[in-house]
Amino acid sequence: MKTKLNTAIFLMLFLGVIISCTCNNIKNSETVKPKYIFLFIGDGMGTNHVNLTQAYLKSINGEIGYQDLTMTTFPISGTCSTFSKSRLITDSGAAGSAIACGKKANTGEISFYDDINESESSPMSIAKIAEANSLKVGIITSVSINHATPAAFYAINESRSNYYKIGKQLAESEFDFFAGGGFKYPKGRKNNNTDLYNICANSGYNHITDITEIPTFTKPNDKILFVNPVLWADAEMPYEIDRTEHGGYSLSQIVSAGIDFLDNENGFFMMVEGGKIDWAAHENDAATIVNEVVAFDNAILEAYRFYLEHPDETLIIITADHETGGISLGLGQNGYQSDFALLANQKMSSYQFSSIIKKYKTSNSAYKLDDIIDLANSHLFFDDINLSDYERSQLNDAYMYYFFNETDLDSNQLHNLYGAYNPIATIFTKILQNRASVGFTSWAHTATSVPVYSIGIGAEEFSGNFDNTDISKKIKNIMGW
Repeated sequence: MKTKLNTAIFLMLFLGVIISCTCNNIKNSETVKPKYIFLFIGDGMGTNHVNLTQAYLKSINGEIGYQDLTMTTFPISGTCSTFSKSRLITDSGAAGSAIACGKKANTGEISFYDDINESESSPMSIAKIAEANSLKVGIITSVSINHATPAAFYAINESRSNYYKIGKQLAESEFDFFAGGGFKYPKGRKNNNTDLYNICANSGYNHITDITEIPTFTKPNDKILFVNPVLWADAEMPYEIDRTEHGGYSLSQIVSAGIDFLDNENGFFMMVEGGKIDWAAHENDAATIVNEVVAFDNAILEAYRFYLEHPDETLIIITADHETGGISLGLGQNGYQSDFALLANQKMSSYQFSSIIKKYKTSNSAYKLDDIIDLANSHLFFDDINLSDYERSQLNDAYMYYFFNETDLDSNQLHNLYGAYNPIATIFTKILQNRASVGFTSWAHTATSVPVYSIGIGAEEFSGNFDNTDISKKIKNIMGW
């Protein structure tokens, strides 16, 4: 009886293996690959950048909790580590290279690998692989188009600072659509090289600044370099919080136009960077961060709307290259109290308010602290900010240092307090943030893991904890490349 039972069990297991293998073979033969791939990178966007935005959106409605963003509603989530080959705390060059190429790079490098054995080939970026497999390719960013993160997808260079050489590789890439910011140093640092815009034109790129012109380019080989009509000092788009005053297009508008342009029967790969989340975090400017995350999420919404039209053909992945600022939701001085809705009182970025203070300094010969407070109440805040004695003391210290170079602090203490930014603008935003209970531990990047959200064909590959080098590997695995 026992022998017959063991034989029966063996036969059942054997048949189970056969059935399982047969089903897997059928499943593999019928595996559907995404036709459209979106990769969104929130530069500097850690989990707490997302959480702060969610908590803020709830708070302005008088509620406690976390308001869903488009990205946080996606069914698959995970985290990825961000360290570079040479440092635990990475920069965008190394992190962008790891995401794009699936291999760690040294800090400051752009998809540059000089340690490849003779038997190996240098890794190609996922965008280049997509282009080689007949997908159209689009690269979009809110910062300069030859900045580190977008550059990692089309360029190879030993230094992210070689903006001109990187820009020339854009013209050589044959990618179909570049959009957002313009070229930093378009004629080189000495302003004596051939203009990168002219080089791109000679390579077949249509350089335009009016988004309504994009639909007029309908030929299969048309290529576009769309540059936002309003750019700031480093060829970047304005912060979203400043866009109403200064103009230009939103990241979501550019993504929408890019989708329409790239859509074709072979499919496309689109990388979209919300680059100024990082810049606002470097400045420890919480209100501006929140606006940038919302703008980034609105761009994701455009891709999600496309996904709803093509649910069996689309993959969307959202992540970050690293965390910036070391944000905390809560401050020891406030105990368990918070009021993130207070951030809504800030109506421009700290960066923009810095230019107003600078203009005041250059156009006056006599200065008054009360003038500075008046400037803040008329430009930086919607409602007048009434300072406590301690807050006024903090502001006076910044005022004396900025206008008269008078301070009792050494250089390290000054950096810890103000970073490399305008001390007066910094203190005003810190006063607001302290009241809201938002804190920062750094003016730079941190080594914390970053979130990953995904939806669509193959999205389950992006669950759990993994390394940033796995992102392009997972995409290649899904696509069979």
